[in-house]
Amino acid sequence: MTDADTDTDTDSRADGDTASGPPGATAPEGTGVSPGISRLEWGVMEVEGLPPGKDFVLYPGGGHPWDWAAHGTRHSPGVQPGDVREVLERGAGVVVLSLGMAERLRIAPPTLELLRQSGLEVHVRESRAASALYNTLAAGGRPVGGLFHSTC
Repeated sequence: MTDADTDTDTDSRADGDTASGPPGATAPEGTGVSPGISRLEWGVMEVEGLPPGKDFVLYPGGGHPWDWAAHGTRHSPGVQPGDVREVLERGAGVVVLSLGMAERLRIAPPTLELLRQSGLEVHVRESRAASALYNTLAAGGRPVGGLFHSTC
């Protein structure tokens, strides 16, 4: 795992949640290309092929708005395993996680363990840096997925 310099002093509650995209999840037809992030400002993201939104789950072939309630994500204890599982199950070979614009979003310990076990390349960064890295990887043809938070 790369860039694993996140706070790990969060609740280590394990979840039994499973990954599943919402019914409206969008993917460019017939492609496994990770959609580019064209704009990221406080509270607003624009992603290629998707309507503007605040937070996104992106993966090879598409993405959708990130519903934190789906798996119990909160700033603390942070990103939950179910959110990451979806990205992995949709074919990401590289995972980029954003910590928010002010780096207030944590990554829950069970999520970090899931990522370690996946053996994939993982990057955890502030949202603007995460977006830039994600775009570089996607433009290079890498099957990248990520979770992006556009506020705190």
